[in-house]
Amino acid sequence: MSFDAAPITCRTPLSIEIMRGGACTVTAPLYRDGVLVAATGATATLYDAGGSVVASDGSVVSNVATCSATAVTTAAFDLGIGYRIEWEIEHAGGTVHHTVSAAVVRRPLYPVITDADIIRRDPLLDPSASGYRGASGASSLQDWIDEAWTEILGRIWSRGNRPALIMSPESLRAPHLYLSMAIIYRALREVEMAGEYQAMFEAVWSTLRWVYDSDDDGAPDDGGRRQGGVPMLWTC
Repeated sequence: MSFDAAPITCRTPLSIEIMRGGACTVTAPLYRDGVLVAATGATATLYDAGGSVVASDGSVVSNVATCSATAVTTAAFDLGIGYRIEWEIEHAGGTVHHTVSAAVVRRPLYPVITDADIIRRDPLLDPSASGYRGASGASSLQDWIDEAWTEILGRIWSRGNRPALIMSPESLRAPHLYLSMAIIYRALREVEMAGEYQAMFEAVWSTLRWVYDSDDDGAPDDGGRRQGGVPMLWTC
């Protein structure tokens, strides 16, 4: 058995959602010691749930492995999970073989908050304000918003739900806002404030209800009635 003493990270934190009927570009950046490892060549092969090759593509753009999933944007491809992308990424030290799961969706789920929503809660988190309390040089809060969104999508997947089937993105506003602020305050080493917003996030997450399309037919379940996003555990 061999062991790579210096493993390279292929940064693909979530399952890839490929929108049917729209162009989709997928990237797989490589990192080691916090530094981008320049890719010199890349091939990405997309397989469907049955293991058949759907498409193959690959290029290097700005030292990052990149592929276009345009080949699956026709109605001939089934919606659903079970797809996967297998990468072969060449770099100066060898080749990285990486697999990431994928799904073909009607439309991806997008966040509904931005800097302005956070600044309304705490004006001193405005990077353009004279009393800005965050890290110097920051021009926006986007990095923290993105990290919170990644964690929320990961939670949705881990519960057996699919982000693309949520038809009420506004239902995620409060969880996204509170988790973003918890992450920001943690970065500022303001532990008490971070804890308060983390608790607020967990509270709204535990009672979260959204409009869902469980059969992926493009219409909401039960005429749009909201359902719980987190399973309820009964004890007796």
